[in-house]
Amino acid sequence: MKKIITQLTPLIIFCTIHFNASAQDQWALDSIVSTGGSPSGIAITSDNSKLVVTNKASVNVISTLNYTVSNIDMSPIVTNSWGVAIAPNDSTAYVTGSAHVVLINLHTNSIAGNFAAPCVATSLYGLAVTPNGKNIIFPDLSSGCTQQGIRIIDATGKTLGSSFVQVPTSGVTFGIALTHDGTSAIVTTWSNGYPKLVNLSTLAVQNIDSINISTGVAVLHKTKEALIDDCSFIDRVSLTDAYAPKQIASSFFSSNTQSIAITADDKYAFVVGDFGKLVISLADNSVLQTFTSGATNVATASDGSKFYVTDTYNGTVRVYKKIASTGFEIIKTNIFSIYPNPASNVISLNVNKMNNEALTLEVYTISGTLVKLEMLKQNQQKINIADLPNGVYMVTIKSKNVTETKKLVIQR
Repeated sequence: MKKIITQLTPLIIFCTIHFNASAQDQWALDSIVSTGGSPSGIAITSDNSKLVVTNKASVNVISTLNYTVSNIDMSPIVTNSWGVAIAPNDSTAYVTGSAHVVLINLHTNSIAGNFAAPCVATSLYGLAVTPNGKNIIFPDLSSGCTQQGIRIIDATGKTLGSSFVQVPTSGVTFGIALTHDGTSAIVTTWSNGYPKLVNLSTLAVQNIDSINISTGVAVLHKTKEALIDDCSFIDRVSLTDAYAPKQIASSFFSSNTQSIAITADDKYAFVVGDFGKLVISLADNSVLQTFTSGATNVATASDGSKFYVTDTYNGTVRVYKKIASTGFEIIKTNIFSIYPNPASNVISLNVNKMNNEALTLEVYTISGTLVKLEMLKQNQQKINIADLPNGVYMVTIKSKNVTETKKLVIQR
């Protein structure tokens, strides 16, 4: 067992907030869980109680209740692991690695078996499980290592058999997601080549037009649509006519297959990339929130109350928690300004008139630690910051009904 958690002050709001009957949800960094390695793929059980994270030659099973980490060594079978999917009954996790799919028993946190891909040079990435739990499906090369396709494994027997479906493409089959009725698979293609829509009954393969490169993919629950990361944009794709008519957000670039997670009610999508994260409202295709720190892959609780992000470079899983919204709405206005910025020993604040409301000044480190607290007057005044070391800080001014935060750089 291993448990390393950093708790962060959660409520740092990076814009002006006013009271309004129309609420807008926001998320804040809640916890950081160390995995002691390079975590990549991530999946969450249907009851939201466990995270399964691929981590080089191991798998971490993480409790979402207290963030304890159980490590499962897979080094006898694989040296690297990438994708992960969980059976509908939450009993088994399936993990892709170098030329293998490894079965993890989630009751005992132990290896339950493995399937060796026919081509030993194959690196497996994306992975999906059919809604009935009978089949595991992943992008694969044929036994001759010359044809792209998807491999379907029978997961019901003690000996895992498989079949191969060729997917004609000039690109490399990479990620996969299944429609929620289990009838079709969406296969993304790294490098040149359209993503594909594969009918799992007829084995017919159809191009998803207008996208030339694709990595992450996730399927909406209530409509026949999917989101696909094309490394420049997040595309909203119609699965009825296999066409991507809408680019709903700019992508932070991602070469990861599980870089998109969608809540069960299709209300929100969480999208991660190498240089940032997005929270998207699927009701109007708008970006609700942007985080600048990078990420690898993402999973979400079914109701969107939390989303979980792997960070390969820092060896962590970062937990973002929804901030309770009771009638507060983001409005982009300015109630104060800071100058100079960067600053050295003193800053000047110019505070707009706020109907004589009492104001407080709070200064936080970038990790959320409160380092200064003062009462303010509603006019221009100077604040001594000589006691604060060089670095990036968040300066917050609060009244009864309004909060605004701005970034401050101290540099001497």
